[in-house]
Amino acid sequence: MRCSINGKAIAAFATFCTVLVYLEVGAAIFQAIEESHENEQRQNYEQQLHELLKDVDENFHAELKAPCHMVEVLEAKPNVTNTWTFAPTVIFCLTVVTTIGYGYMYPVTDEGRGFCIFFALIGIPLFMACLAVYAQHTANFIRWVCKKLRSIMGGQEEENETVQQIVTVLFCLLVILTFSAYLSYKEKWSYFDSIYFTFISFTTIGFGDLYPQSSDTLFYFLFVFFIILGLISLGTVIEAQTTNFSKFLTFISNTCECMCGKCLTVEKDTMSEYDQDEVNHTKAIHDNKV
Repeated sequence: MRCSINGKAIAAFATFCTVLVYLEVGAAIFQAIEESHENEQRQNYEQQLHELLKDVDENFHAELKAPCHMVEVLEAKPNVTNTWTFAPTVIFCLTVVTTIGYGYMYPVTDEGRGFCIFFALIGIPLFMACLAVYAQHTANFIRWVCKKLRSIMGGQEEENETVQQIVTVLFCLLVILTFSAYLSYKEKWSYFDSIYFTFISFTTIGFGDLYPQSSDTLFYFLFVFFIILGLISLGTVIEAQTTNFSKFLTFISNTCECMCGKCLTVEKDTMSEYDQDEVNHTKAIHDNKV
């Protein structure tokens, strides 16, 4: 038994390491493809801006509001910071394999877009397999917690599915509220905005209307950690609710079938009685004639 548990733990750790290595390799390739194009684009922008402003008095730069080519260049400027550095690119790769897709950064070269297709085709099923492994471990952990609670409270020994679902929801809420509190502190967002961003991320909706701007190493590490943990916890809750809805719909379907079946049986019985009466009436007329 002990070897089995250790084997599962090793397999889970190996799966997680494989995903991390895949993200890092993908980030390195994306960076090599897109960063050079980004630097070239920035240099071209700075050169165009210099050409437009070299003959203009600096005191009038802030006053230029005319719809001229210079204003168009200013509005279409590229990012003033390096987007395709390694750490942000790892986050980008994570949003690809999780299908969140915030849209805050994306490949613009043909090579980068082609590699993105290849990267997603392998990365998405790989990450889903990793999620499935850790979702199973999370479910086992929740069962263990429920068992400990039952032993402490002196309850029944058999498993209670409702209690397990409640503990799963509470665990998911704890992850959401904790990550939201960290984002609210780090990004100076309102707590509601942080909860909104967290939920949109954990459900992989990923609108992209909000995105954190922090760039320190600790933030990137915690961001990856909470995104993965949130996908596991909320995915477990959604799966449980999907099962509940399926059971409810099955119950409604069976109820309707029973009701319709009963109506058909009553109608059939009524028709049988009517036919028997007709047969008896016809027989009586025939006997009278004889």
